[in-house]
Amino acid sequence: MRLCISASEVALSSRRRRREEEEIKQNPEALHFRCRKAVSGNGFGSQSDMWNIMDCTASGIVHHSLVLRTSFVVWSLSTNPPPLFDTQKKNLIILMSILEEKPSSSSSWLASEATSVIPAGEIDPLLKDLNEKKQSFRRNVVSLAAELKEVRTRLTSQEQSYTLETLTRQVAEAKAKNMEEEIGRLEKKLEERNAKLQASASTAEKCFKELDDLRSQLSATQAIADSSAASAQSARLQCLALVKELEEKNGSLKEHEHRVTTLGEQLDKLQRDMQARESSQKQLKDDVLKIENDIMQTVAKAGASKDCELRKLLNEVSPKNFEKINKLLIVKDEEIAKLKDEIKIMSAHWENKTKELESQLEKQRRADQELKKRVLKLEFCLQEARSQTRKLQRMGERRDKALKELRDQLAAKQQSATMSAEEQNFWETSGFKIVVSMSMLILVVFSKR
Repeated sequence: MRLCISASEVALSSRRRRREEEEIKQNPEALHFRCRKAVSGNGFGSQSDMWNIMDCTASGIVHHSLVLRTSFVVWSLSTNPPPLFDTQKKNLIILMSILEEKPSSSSSWLASEATSVIPAGEIDPLLKDLNEKKQSFRRNVVSLAAELKEVRTRLTSQEQSYTLETLTRQVAEAKAKNMEEEIGRLEKKLEERNAKLQASASTAEKCFKELDDLRSQLSATQAIADSSAASAQSARLQCLALVKELEEKNGSLKEHEHRVTTLGEQLDKLQRDMQARESSQKQLKDDVLKIENDIMQTVAKAGASKDCELRKLLNEVSPKNFEKINKLLIVKDEEIAKLKDEIKIMSAHWENKTKELESQLEKQRRADQELKKRVLKLEFCLQEARSQTRKLQRMGERRDKALKELRDQLAAKQQSATMSAEEQNFWETSGFKIVVSMSMLILVVFSKR
């Protein structure tokens, strides 16, 4: 609280001084008027006037000349000086330093001012008082400066401690908020986990019950499963054998397909050769006809003298050429006939192979269909076995219930019946015979189903 009050007072005093400094800057004659009023013996108009003069001189607004010296003299002559604030103490220290820098001018001026204001007879005692007051003032200033340093150090330490405390408080508050949020989250998570645990416990109980039921059912169905497993193994062996056969047939089919492709390629090559030979034969025939026409034209153009010679040459050459051409044509015709025969043979062989492959494919399809039928039959048998096991389980449960009811009835009859010697034997009673006959009928009916 004290620190807050002192801070508010310092702020108010600083505002007032700023206002007065601005007024002095704008109108410096008012400051001279205050100084003259103070020097003339009227005293301080107010304590703030003197301190404002000293503050203005210390801050450099007014030059430390007549104003500074008169203010210091008047303050030192006053018997009851006003109390000092921190800023005023600083200004007094600055004034003392200024006076110490120029002692000759200040002392001469003080003497002149003292003689002008005070009569000559009272100068010596007043100077002594001034010296004593100066010394006491200096001591006070030194002590005040030391106190100021101590106060400043204390204030800085207190401010640091206060800032540290505020920081620690803020950190602690933030941590507390975070801890509260985490606690809330953890509580929500705990509630959710408790609900989940309860639900899981109930489901676990249900699962245990279901497991007990399933174990009882499994013990009954294991025998049926063993028999069905044996039949399934036999079916698997058959399937494996059929799969091997299918793989072998697929390999043979691939080989046949490869052979068929090679035969087709060979047929294509033969057809191309036939076409090339036919085209070459046509070209040869055309060339021969052109040559004959050229010869006939040349013979017609030549004279009668040369006609006989050319005819002789033609008669000699033309039959030879025709014989050669005929031989070549005969050879080529034979080759073409052979190729045609080979093509027919290859086409017939290829058709036979395709028929064989188609028959094999049909056989494989039939085998696949048979396998599918067998698998379906086995699945149907397994389903029937499962349904029979379920029926048997239900029958067993019904039998157990019937036996329990019979036992209860027998116990009630035994308690109600009197212990007489004339009682008939239990095995010969009518009730037991009826129950046995009913159970036998039920067994016969279910066995027929």
